[in-house]
Amino acid sequence: MPDRVRPWWPGLLAAALLVSVTACGTVTTSARGPGGADLVVQDFYGRFGRQKGLAFLSLFTDSARFDIKGLSVSFVDRDGLARLADYAAAVHSRLAGRELEVSHDTVRCRFDETNDWLGLLGVKYASYDGWFRVSGARIAEARVSLTPQSSDELGGKVAGFVAWLQNQDPKALQRLFPGGRPAYDSDVVPELISMLRQWQSRVR
Repeated sequence: MPDRVRPWWPGLLAAALLVSVTACGTVTTSARGPGGADLVVQDFYGRFGRQKGLAFLSLFTDSARFDIKGLSVSFVDRDGLARLADYAAAVHSRLAGRELEVSHDTVRCRFDETNDWLGLLGVKYASYDGWFRVSGARIAEARVSLTPQSSDELGGKVAGFVAWLQNQDPKALQRLFPGGRPAYDSDVVPELISMLRQWQSRVR
């Protein structure tokens, strides 16, 4: 879809996704592993959007992979994860855990994200279902996806913004949504925020 963007847009990560997190909500431990997998995921919640560089990368194994399901977007190894961390910090992402279940080295959870662009869209927070695999007290693999309710809410909001941007500045649309997917790139965040504010001033 080179000229149009799909009418929905997950955030992160992380995306994150509510202002701060100190706990992971309801925790069910069916078999806690020796590395405390639940604590590793809670640590991820606390650092996401707040830390970059080695401080954030120390949470992951060297060959870790972070997938956003439904978008076919992956952040692989340290370079990819550093890009995700930079983006989350640029949009001031914050995560808050709600539910968490541990089985040996894996964690299934649900968490909420707030960030700058979600707020400008009029979305209080986005909810995600997540799956994490922990190895040696570090994250080796993670998969996250928007819950159906958040996907529907966010899709409706994004559709209006994308339609306006298509008419207002098609080149900006391609920069912000290359290939029909969000650009998880800290370099485009200032333009994204600027465009959202312009759109917001016109829909009020």
